[in-house]
Amino acid sequence: MDLEVRHLRAICAIADHGSISKAAVALKTSQPSLAAQLRRIESMFGGPLFERGRSGASPTPLGSWVLARSRSLLPAFDELRRDGRRYAGRGAVRVGCMSSHLAVSVIRSLRDLLPEAEVSMRTEEAMDVLPGLLGAQRLELATLGDYPGHPLNPPPGVTYAVVAAEPIFVGVAASHPLAACQEIDLADLADEDWSLPALIESGHREHFAEACAKAGFTPRIACEATLSVAIDLIAASRCAGMFQATSRGYPGVAIRPLAGTPLQFRHILGWTEGGPVEVHGGELVFRVRQAYWADTGRSPVYTAWLRRHGPLPQPPISRSYRNLTGY
Repeated sequence: MDLEVRHLRAICAIADHGSISKAAVALKTSQPSLAAQLRRIESMFGGPLFERGRSGASPTPLGSWVLARSRSLLPAFDELRRDGRRYAGRGAVRVGCMSSHLAVSVIRSLRDLLPEAEVSMRTEEAMDVLPGLLGAQRLELATLGDYPGHPLNPPPGVTYAVVAAEPIFVGVAASHPLAACQEIDLADLADEDWSLPALIESGHREHFAEACAKAGFTPRIACEATLSVAIDLIAASRCAGMFQATSRGYPGVAIRPLAGTPLQFRHILGWTEGGPVEVHGGELVFRVRQAYWADTGRSPVYTAWLRRHGPLPQPPISRSYRNLTGY
């Protein structure tokens, strides 16, 4: 009989629960079966590992020695099994998503590429926490974004790839005089109050302030609100706000492009190196990018803008992610 990982787990369970009967319940086996297994394990080690009495089972000196080494070995076996399942595409893929329409395409593509993986998703109003979660391997994949002059740099052990670059549009009340314009000059919004997200990612505020400075004004941030509150304020002519080009619109809000495209944004995917996504990284980016461009047709304002201007400079369309970074 050879020593197996399950034997080490049995020893730890008996020590943790203080009795064979309680350990048997935890291990989902019978008390006689676990007792017989313990006798075989003790035979391999050449002596008793536990003293059995009315108060339960307590480790002998030999048992304490075996127990200490078992506890040090089991995490390594667990990690080996977990990483093996990751490489085989059968492990858990935890996805963190910033607020964007990209999330649905990412989840759909993941399920196609890793059909046996357990995929779970969490969303964040601001994406700044996501790179840290990737770096700490608390996520395997995340949707991210950055802005011109404020590129996002991956933490150690994480790969970033650009999906698409797009313009940022502006939203005003449908009754606003500028709502009749095909495109709005940013300078014409100098006297407006502005709404920004309550939790705004690094680079967004700076990029906005820089664009406004080039247009000759300093923006007046009147409120910091969630999207639902901001939409109500914009529709009520209380402020202006910024929207992703792929936005499909909201009642009472006119979403318009900015002349000259002073505000831009990049959609980025990030994944852990050595995780379950890495081997499929290039294909995932390729699929999500195709889905992104197919989805632009649902945004009439963006579709019209693309007909007039064409897309912003994009990374090459390739199934290799190595060349998909950089502004």
